[in-house]
Amino acid sequence: MTDDQHTDPDPDNQIAEIVDTIHDMRGPGEATVGALIEQMGVASFTPILLFVSLVIVTPLSGVPGLSSVCGLLIAMVSAQLLLGRDRLWLPDFILRRQMPRRKLNTALSQVEKPLSWVQEVTTRRLSFLTRPPFSYLLYSICLLCGAAMPFLELVPMSSSLLASVVALLSISLISRDGLFALLGLTALATTAALLLAVSQLLF
Repeated sequence: MTDDQHTDPDPDNQIAEIVDTIHDMRGPGEATVGALIEQMGVASFTPILLFVSLVIVTPLSGVPGLSSVCGLLIAMVSAQLLLGRDRLWLPDFILRRQMPRRKLNTALSQVEKPLSWVQEVTTRRLSFLTRPPFSYLLYSICLLCGAAMPFLELVPMSSSLLASVVALLSISLISRDGLFALLGLTALATTAALLLAVSQLLF
């Protein structure tokens, strides 16, 4: 049986570890971007992409300026993945960014259950879509989505839609499940069509 035909849950699926880490993030401690990334693991590039994109999907994205900061973070992490770096570097102005602890705890509790479900349903399907050269395309899409967020912050729901694309692609790359890559590309096409329609109405 080939890798792409395998349908049993992958015991090395990192999603379960991410769920545990997100659970541990809840509490009264410091809530800077740097502190949260340190808990996630500064060498865990793709899990950080997933975590940040999920934060933007929650109501926490309503905090002024947070979507822009998270978008820049997604773009920088994706760029360093494309460059093959093994250690993440981020500027201090992003690392020092504070998140409201109460709202953050609420957001983290909201993503735990969906992520647990994702961990159960992901498996190694169409995994060639998550390996080079296709993985470079996925990272590039994440980079573009993140880079677009600061420019679209005033457009309602735009950051959350782009973050959903990044989340689906990150899940695919972490779990080696190409089905989620296809879902992410479908979400990207839908988001692009919606943003084009909105831009035509506004301009």
